[in-house]
Amino acid sequence: MCNPSVEPTKTHADSDGSRTFLEGISDAVDHALSSSFGSLGNALGMKPKSFMLLSLIITVVCTMGFRDFRSENRSEKLWIPQGTQAQSDQAKYAANYPKPFRIDYIIGVPTSSNNIITKDNLLSLMDIHDQVEAASVTVEDADWDLNSLCFQLPGDGHPCMINSVLQYWDYDKATLESDSDIQLTLKNDATEADLKSFLSDFSTDPATGDYSASGAKITYFLENRQVVVKGDYQDLPATEWEGKFLEIGETCTSGLTCYRFAERSFSDEFGGAIGGDIVLMNIGFLIIIIYLCFNLGKCGDKISSRLALSMMSVLAVGMSIAASMGLSQMFDWPYTPVHSVLPFVLLGLGVDDSFVIMNSYRQSNPDDHIAKRMKETMAHAGVSITVTSMTDFVAFIISTSTSLPALASFCFYAATGILFLFLFQCIFFGAYVVIDERRQKARRMDCCCCFKVAENSELDKKREAFETNPGPVSDFMKNTYGPFIVNKNVGIVITLFSMALLGAGAYGASQLKVESNQLSFVPDNSYIQDTFRENDALFGGDGKAVSLVLEDFDYFAKQSSIKALKTTYDGEAHLLTTSDPNNYDSWYDSYVDYVTAACYGGCIGSNSLDAEGLPNDETQFYDNLESFLAGAGARYSNSVFFNTRTDIKTSKIDLRFDPAINDVASLEVEAMTQIRALTASLDIDAYSYTFNFLDWETYIVIEDEMISNVSLCMAAVFVITLILIAHPLTAGLVFLCVGCAIIEILGAMYFWGLVIDNVSVINLTLAVGLAVDYSAHVGHCFMLKPGNNRSERVIATLTDIGAAVLQGAISTFLAVVVLSGSGSYVFRVLFKQFFLTCVFGVGNGMIFLPVLLSWVGPRAYSNAGKNSHGEMVSVGNKEIEL
Repeated sequence: MCNPSVEPTKTHADSDGSRTFLEGISDAVDHALSSSFGSLGNALGMKPKSFMLLSLIITVVCTMGFRDFRSENRSEKLWIPQGTQAQSDQAKYAANYPKPFRIDYIIGVPTSSNNIITKDNLLSLMDIHDQVEAASVTVEDADWDLNSLCFQLPGDGHPCMINSVLQYWDYDKATLESDSDIQLTLKNDATEADLKSFLSDFSTDPATGDYSASGAKITYFLENRQVVVKGDYQDLPATEWEGKFLEIGETCTSGLTCYRFAERSFSDEFGGAIGGDIVLMNIGFLIIIIYLCFNLGKCGDKISSRLALSMMSVLAVGMSIAASMGLSQMFDWPYTPVHSVLPFVLLGLGVDDSFVIMNSYRQSNPDDHIAKRMKETMAHAGVSITVTSMTDFVAFIISTSTSLPALASFCFYAATGILFLFLFQCIFFGAYVVIDERRQKARRMDCCCCFKVAENSELDKKREAFETNPGPVSDFMKNTYGPFIVNKNVGIVITLFSMALLGAGAYGASQLKVESNQLSFVPDNSYIQDTFRENDALFGGDGKAVSLVLEDFDYFAKQSSIKALKTTYDGEAHLLTTSDPNNYDSWYDSYVDYVTAACYGGCIGSNSLDAEGLPNDETQFYDNLESFLAGAGARYSNSVFFNTRTDIKTSKIDLRFDPAINDVASLEVEAMTQIRALTASLDIDAYSYTFNFLDWETYIVIEDEMISNVSLCMAAVFVITLILIAHPLTAGLVFLCVGCAIIEILGAMYFWGLVIDNVSVINLTLAVGLAVDYSAHVGHCFMLKPGNNRSERVIATLTDIGAAVLQGAISTFLAVVVLSGSGSYVFRVLFKQFFLTCVFGVGNGMIFLPVLLSWVGPRAYSNAGKNSHGEMVSVGNKEIEL
């Protein structure tokens, strides 16, 4: 009986036998689905092995897609919105200016003094360079060292392009050792602008005129030989050599503390973090299996432990993962690093389905034939998991329309995975439920079915009691929680609290910001974190380079416009001042300086410069430019390209952004927008480009993508629940609770320090799929419960499905809880968002929704309270007939 404190809430609809047109549709949909799944359950009960074999065949066929397995790791192919200006500019830029080099560097900081510019400290730096020079590797029977790998640029005492204070001694230790006055050498040979580019905190003593600096950076430029192999960039010789380079930077040398970075560093550290979490992932899977065993069977019992059944549930998840990956590969969707979270998603959903199936099975009559029991089980559970699975499937399929390739690919894998999971939980796990029941009736041991267990009346009674007892959670739901939640005063408090929580969530959601998070993907204890912190502290960080690409026009006629660029861009669009040659590197300005010097020396002839000091003879302009690029201006040979000898096709001028905008998404977007606008206003054909624009374009659309994806998913939730639950009021209440959960998750993300980025947007899409399960199960089960009043039906609903929903949420949480201590940003964010999904999903589905249903819930389906044979079932201690 219900608790006396429960106040029945009757309506005319509860007592009136007539049914509306919409209720008639609801009844028809429910009857069709129940009959179909009832037939499936009967077939499972008759031929379980055939269905298990069919599941294996489907899996094997789908995994044939692995024959041409394609992965993708290039960020511009994963996280860059399609059809953006950055992509268009990249295509033009890459056609003429492929990435010329890889950049590796070591920062040296003295340990016993505050000045790196001493002979001892410079000799220590030279020792590091000598080790780098001597490092070599063998790749495919070829030997590679610095000289064979570097970007060749003769000068500064070395054939390679290197940026370092050591250039003033020609990278020769003997020359440095023999220098009696290193300060004088620097004063004679170096400019302060050059010294500041590789010496930190550079200053001049006003009394002595001596130079000092707190640290020094040696930057090596390796020629870029990368090629695309299986969706990733590879440059094996450089990658192998950089391994030696990083070892040198780690060991450093006497008197210095070193910080190092190489092109391979990010992939090493990110991949290492993911690889290190494989153990955590396996622990998570083990926890789930143990949790399944504790909740599906009687632990320690030789017959009723159901360990094998738990393993089959996990195996069904594994099969769905394999089948979805194979099928997705057949449809040419690439596998990306973010797909590594997919097993956790499907594991949480799959275990939830297993609990729902077993919950229904336990409520069937244990004295009935197994085929009849499975018919009743699937008629109930099959419809329930159809509602959640189809909602999740459609939500993810719709999200494949996103402009972010990685998210689109992930959503397709998730959608197909959910479809296969639904199928395999029904026909593979469901079939093994039959086999397991036959084993128990034959008194065979779990996992060792070759052995029979002798009869024991005492143990047999305990087993029978265990199988017929709904369990302590269901008892709690029926006798304590259900009566409490439908109490009118409690409902008012819950509603007010839910509204307050929704308000806080809405506020937090409005404060969420898009942020750059490249360093977030690097483990907290990584040497990269230390290197970047030191680089920022010593050198103010590296301002990102950007190219002003001049296109095909009459360069001779437009010299004034080209010359004016230095002034036009000075300090604009978050750019560093162009008066510093390190921040503004123009082939044209260098060429004019070269011609001016030659003219003053009488090398070119009279009247070769106009009043502005610009070349005024077109023939000489191109003749001298050819000489310049072949000689004094050789370093610009890759910056100017010709259609013909007197027709420049394209050229570029390099500028540099202020490092203050680094990793501040709003400022980076602002800088990109402003420099594009400034370039568009020029009277020459040009565009601005840096590969960073590809990422910055993402910051512009990522928030819109999040809103769009979540909105589409929510629309799918409403449509599918409306079709399958087939009642607009119940579907609307489910939609409301899922919407509340999503807003609260967004708000909690803000208060927990999360931001809008690629990872959180993917997890938010998953959150919709998970959150709908908790509410949809409760909403659908309520429609199956007859009763004289809504409160009694809510209690019956919680008693029936509450334990399964709660167990599903706990299993999802347990699957990811071990990732809370992960070194990977991807998995840490996954844990936080899944935790929030479990809390707010269950909170709205198991607390707020029952209150709403107890107040305004509609009548049950016409066949509610009857089994497939039209026989009556009981609710509480009453036999109900509509």
